[in-house]
Amino acid sequence: MTLSNGKHGNISLEDALDLVYKGQTNVAVAAKKVGVTLEEMQRLFNLYAKQRPIDPDIWQADVELGWPWA
Repeated sequence: MTLSNGKHGNISLEDALDLVYKGQTNVAVAAKKVGVTLEEMQRLFNLYAKQRPIDPDIWQADVELGWPWA
């Protein structure tokens, strides 16, 4: 399955899940463009996210203030 839009071009389901994971699109938009149901995309994203645990060192090293505090 692939999705196409001007910003990201043709991408696979894996790439769509990665965009959702990185916050560059939302689950509903990705599901519609890939051609799966919202429930299926939510299920797949749940599995995808569980396979990528957060590294605590990354959060501890993030000391730069972001909006609205910067």
